[in-house]
Parts: sequence; C-alpha cells; structure tokens
Amino acid sequence: MDIRGRWAVVTGAASGIGRATAVRLAQAGAARVTLLDVNAAGLAESAALVAAAGAEAETERLDLGDLPAVAAWLDRTLADGAPDILHNNAGVVSGPAAFPEMPLDRLRWIVDVNLTSLVLMTERVAQAMHPRGGGVIVNTVSTVALGPGFRDAMYAVTKAGVMMLTRCCASLKEEWGVRVAGVLPGLTDTPILHTTGGDRAADWMAPVLANNERCTPDDIAAAVIDLIADDGLAGGDWVAVRRENGAVTRQWGHDTPV
Repeated sequence: MDIRGRWAVVTGAASGIGRATAVRLAQAGAARVTLLDVNAAGLAESAALVAAAGAEAETERLDLGDLPAVAAWLDRTLADGAPDILHNNAGVVSGPAAFPEMPLDRLRWIVDVNLTSLVLMTERVAQAMHPRGGGVIVNTVSTVALGPGFRDAMYAVTKAGVMMLTRCCASLKEEWGVRVAGVLPGLTDTPILHTTGGDRAADWMAPVLANNERCTPDDIAAAVIDLIADDGLAGGDWVAVRRENGAVTRQWGHDTPV
C-alpha cells in the first residue's frame, strides 16, 4: 500500500513501538494518524511528534481493557468511514502477582487488553474496510509466540492468540481486500520491560536482559512500515525482528489460506 495520503490508526501509541510507528507513518506521507492509548500525557507527546513529521494527529484516551468503551469508539469512528491502516500494537505484561497466583480481575484485564480488544478492533475495522476496497492491518505479536515457555504465562498465551488470529485472517486478502500481517518484536527497549515486576524489571527478567540484545522501537516500526507497504505479501504473513551482534535481523513467515 502506498502510505501517502492515508488514514492510519495506531493503538498503544503513547510510547515505544506505537509511537515510533506513528511517527514513521507520518514521515511516509500518511495524511492522518489517530493515536489511541490510556496514557494521555504520552499521547500528547506522540501527537506533537506526528504533527512535526507532517501528518494530522488525532488522540483518543482509550482503555482497551474496557470493551464497551472500545466498541463505542469504533461505533463513532467507523460511522464516517474506515481507516486505510490499523496497527494493533497495544499490549501489557502481567506484573505481580503473575500466573498461577493472578487474581481474576487481572486475568480478565490482560486477556482483554492483549487479545479480546484486538480481535474486536480487527473484526470491526476489517468490516469497514471491505466495502471501501480493503486496507492493511498489522498486529504486534512477540517472538515469545515462536519459542518455548515464557515466565509470563498470560503474556505468552495472549500473544500466541494474536499470532493465530493473524494467520486465521490470511484469506481476508483475497475475500475482502484486507491484508492482515504480524510483526513479532524480539526483546525491545520499551517501557513494558519495567512493568514486568510492577514498577521495575522482574527478577526473572535478569537473564533475559543479560543474554539478549535489545531492539529499538524504531527497529520494529521500520518492519511495520515494510509490512504495510508491500502488497505482494500474502495475508497472514509475519516477520520477527531481533538484534544480533549489533545488527537487525528479520525472520519471515508465510501462511497459506486454508
């Protein structure tokens, strides 16, 4: 897709990968970028960067754990059209107390933020894109969806769900003109690292941080832009992004609709 002149929506846009992607979309010529996050102060900072890069920046403080609020936002927004691009980026980690000692309300919260709201956004935006000729949806997954068990079980489970949703949407490219893709960040230097232990990195994160190079948010955002731009990719395709020996590496996965 040619990003120039397009309308893009980015969730989790107050910092990290979401902010970097929003700025890159503006730099690539997007006319309008809608930024969604629960962090109002961070949203304002991201909006200023997007505007400085040349796009109209809109912000909406939205808690993706509040599904009725997400549905209401979709009703309002899609009444007048559909975005050309959706980056479902928002995500949270469990923090203490993690599974299997997590209280019910927190279990529900992480599933709703990471997975249920993303399913809802994907479904409703795809429905709106369809009669307008289609669009591109990129879901932020995680390389934990490719590997062995991860200490934050609920984060891993929800990201595996996002990966499967992305793959299950492969046929939408041919059926609706909506191409759904996945970006799988490796360890990335974003604020999410510091919430694994509440207000700091969890003790179990120490070997992860010591034994893996960290991507920058812009490393991931660059891959998101490439996913959006390349209409030759099949639906359900994904790319994992890591840093190894100081260089960014990409691992591609291709899916075939069944």
